[in-house]
Amino acid sequence: MLKLAGISFLAVAVATPVLAKTPVTQPTPGLAAPVTQNALGAGLPAPKASNDILTASGGMRASQIIGSSVYNDKNQKVGSVGDLVISPNRSLLVVIDVGGILGIGAKTVAVPFDKMEIAPASGNIGNRVILPGATENKLAAMPAYHYAVR
Repeated sequence: MLKLAGISFLAVAVATPVLAKTPVTQPTPGLAAPVTQNALGAGLPAPKASNDILTASGGMRASQIIGSSVYNDKNQKVGSVGDLVISPNRSLLVVIDVGGILGIGAKTVAVPFDKMEIAPASGNIGNRVILPGATENKLAAMPAYHYAVR
């Protein structure tokens, strides 16, 4: 026990000067975080910590959209985002998995990204992906989306 205490004291004594000499990095001038603005140019409050999808500059993170549940405007879950695809005409498609259990038996459909909405974080609920007017039945009735096979 005494040996362990001595070794611990020695380790702290050796590490303390090294930690004391660690330089503090200063932010690089001109690289400040961008200000979030709306279409009129007015500043918006910075996104909350629970905000997973939106960035401080008002952009959206694809990695956080993929895998998100999709809700309609009545707060009913209608599917989940399986992928984001850039179409040949460079428009963005949201690939939604509809129905099934744990992804088994789900139908895959594609919806233009501009039909989607991202609801802001509220309380302990983060952002939500919303497809207004959608129902699970309407999405299931859409043509299936298939990835190209090479």
